[in-house]
Amino acid sequence: MSSFRYWGVEIWFVSMVTIVAIIIGLFTGYTGEILFVMTASYLAWHLRQIYRLKRWLTTSRDLYPPDSEGIWSDIFHSIYLLQKRNRKSKKRLTRILSEFRSSTAALPDGAIVLGEMTEIIWFNKSAENLIGLNVRKDIGQRITNLIRNPRFVSYLEHGDYTLPVEVTSPIDDDIKLSLRLTEYNKNQRLLMVRNITRLYQLEKIRQDFVANVSHELRTPLTVVNGYVEIFSDSKEQLPTFFHRPVDQMGQQVLRMRSLVDDLLTLSKLESGDEPVREVSVSPSMILKRIVEEAKALSEGKHKITFDSDNDAIIKGNEKELHSAFSNLIFNAVRYTPKGGQIKVTWHQLDDGFRMAVEDNGPGIDAVHLPRLTERFYRIDDGRDRSVGGTGLGLAIVKHILERHGTRLQITSEVGRGSCFYCDFKAVK
Repeated sequence: MSSFRYWGVEIWFVSMVTIVAIIIGLFTGYTGEILFVMTASYLAWHLRQIYRLKRWLTTSRDLYPPDSEGIWSDIFHSIYLLQKRNRKSKKRLTRILSEFRSSTAALPDGAIVLGEMTEIIWFNKSAENLIGLNVRKDIGQRITNLIRNPRFVSYLEHGDYTLPVEVTSPIDDDIKLSLRLTEYNKNQRLLMVRNITRLYQLEKIRQDFVANVSHELRTPLTVVNGYVEIFSDSKEQLPTFFHRPVDQMGQQVLRMRSLVDDLLTLSKLESGDEPVREVSVSPSMILKRIVEEAKALSEGKHKITFDSDNDAIIKGNEKELHSAFSNLIFNAVRYTPKGGQIKVTWHQLDDGFRMAVEDNGPGIDAVHLPRLTERFYRIDDGRDRSVGGTGLGLAIVKHILERHGTRLQITSEVGRGSCFYCDFKAVK
């Protein structure tokens, strides 16, 4: 029977009893008294049903509802069906949670659920092994009380979780970890912990190999360059046939020396062994000097302007910043066609400063932008080799800017030019 029919029967029953009570009252002269007794009896019956409902919901262990009549039979049955659905949902959620915990427990990567205040809510076995967490002691603890690495603390507070952060394990300095946060719901975060010790060791071997080979190449290059310079100085005494080969050898030796220098610089930056050595630096003054050098490199082929609205001081390594800025500006000179415009700016933002190099050159297809800072990545081998360069400039820029707490950002449109920029925080 539907709920509407139960309510219909209940209304019909109350109406019929009321009519009978009124008729009896008219014959006996006690209409008010009879209606009062009827109402009190009806109310007492409902109060008894409410008491039975409360007792069933709170103290009774019986899954099935008490027997009743009329509308209360429908109420009891509806609550029973609702409880039955809730039990099924609870079992399903419990099964899903159990499967989730079993699957995450089997992951080689650590998984840690963090609450609104970065307190630990749950973690799997891998997190326990990689970071040294303890179920009894660490649930409810803030993650920064257990992972105190300054890089991770800064990463956690910064709020930009696009890229992971690499730190050493708090229980073993020989274990290298990659930590990445993912936000979900409103205030919860999932921290994934990956053991990258083997990758780190392989990268270290590669860096050492590049550094060692670069060092070893310096000596023979110096010798070859010495002989090339001798030939260049006495070129008039050589047959005309040798003039062009000597010039080409000189160019290629200079290119090789530049490549070796860039490889050594990049290896030093990637190793992270050398601190930034922050001092007070004026980016406006650095950019002004580089722009003058860029004008000399351009030889009047481009319109190069510099615009600065402040002489702010930031903390950083002046030599490294000069290298990063010059790479960006000289690249604009190399790749912008004759007659093009290059605009270098140093402007103040609400919470810091922005350095930008903008040109109206050929532009870069969006498909290439994510890979521009990779070592030796070239958009067009023919064009890139014709303008020179080692293919390491933007990789060096990327690492220098990361060491200074910022990152290189690129916007470009084919046929309309490119803009390379980075933002620095104000000195507090």
